[in-house]
Amino acid sequence: MKQMLLAIFSALFFGASAQITVTSATFPNAGDTLHYALDTDPGGLTIATPPGGNQTWNLLDLQADQTSKVVYAPASAGLYAMNFPGADVVVIGETRETYYDQTNNQFTRVGYAGADANSFGLDVVARFSPALVERKSPLQFFDISVQTTDLSLPFPTDQIPDSLLAGIVVLPDSVRVRINTNRLDVVDGWGKCQIPGGNYDVLRMKRTEYRTRALDVYLILGWVNISGLLGNGSNLGGFLGTDTTITFRFYSNIEKEDIAVATMSNDLSTVERVQFKDNITTPIIEADSPGAATIQAYPNPAVEFVRFNCANLPAGDYTLKIFNIIGKVVWKENYQLVGSKSIRVELDDFKKGTYLYSLVDSQGNIIGTKRLVILKP
Repeated sequence: MKQMLLAIFSALFFGASAQITVTSATFPNAGDTLHYALDTDPGGLTIATPPGGNQTWNLLDLQADQTSKVVYAPASAGLYAMNFPGADVVVIGETRETYYDQTNNQFTRVGYAGADANSFGLDVVARFSPALVERKSPLQFFDISVQTTDLSLPFPTDQIPDSLLAGIVVLPDSVRVRINTNRLDVVDGWGKCQIPGGNYDVLRMKRTEYRTRALDVYLILGWVNISGLLGNGSNLGGFLGTDTTITFRFYSNIEKEDIAVATMSNDLSTVERVQFKDNITTPIIEADSPGAATIQAYPNPAVEFVRFNCANLPAGDYTLKIFNIIGKVVWKENYQLVGSKSIRVELDDFKKGTYLYSLVDSQGNIIGTKRLVILKP
């Protein structure tokens, strides 16, 4: 069937031999930093054109509402590397580490550790089974790929916020969230993609993703699926079920960034958002400016205690806060500070996990917000 469809497309779009092939040379490697911009209201772009070749997608009117960068480090640099043997690279975020594996044929997401991706306020170590394929090589016009992967996240009930368990009459000892992902990737077009600062030969891939979430509880006889029993009375009820996401993704054979990723409405009539390669924005320098007020946690990761080393502080009243990964303040203290100061905080009452800390002056100005990892024996 694939060969017959390819022959039809080749006949309809003469000159398809000019199409590019995207190879593994565009896969991210340790040491790479990829720069992206995001347009959250892209307006009337024409992206969902009919399949075919020799097209031009004009995205020159995109605006950078947000910018970001993705830094790929050797997997060994991650705090949770031992949980992902065989991973090659890791992306270390503020609250989560995501691990990837790379071969000559595919770039896969192995799993993640730290804050759960569903914003439950829980720390997890999660592995996809099998690993989720993000990129394939070689990638050519009218390649088709279907994949299914599962993620299982078991939690003791006492680790789950009470608000999420509202509506569950009898609380079990353990709860398990199961997430099944089905993807259909079709490389259905090729041509030129124009974005601010660049004009690229690309392949267009249409990705249709179905993500189904279910909830199990552990009873005497084993795990039991209770998804169908949860209605509006439970805050988990709206989380369960199947979501559909459709994106058009534009890949170049010379750039490691996706040239553009457009998230569509399910009927393809509206472009909801576009992430694109950032060619314009000057990268933000994250290093503290000389003479600026700073705060730094040490040791980090911390076990029994942590010291917050402050420097260059104007005389005044300050509040030091520690947040969990859903933004709730779990500890705070007020201080009168000036110049340099080291503040020691004992961690006996803290659970293992990822936190954020912040120092705020009396006018509400934030001196810094950074990540703190707490380990327990």
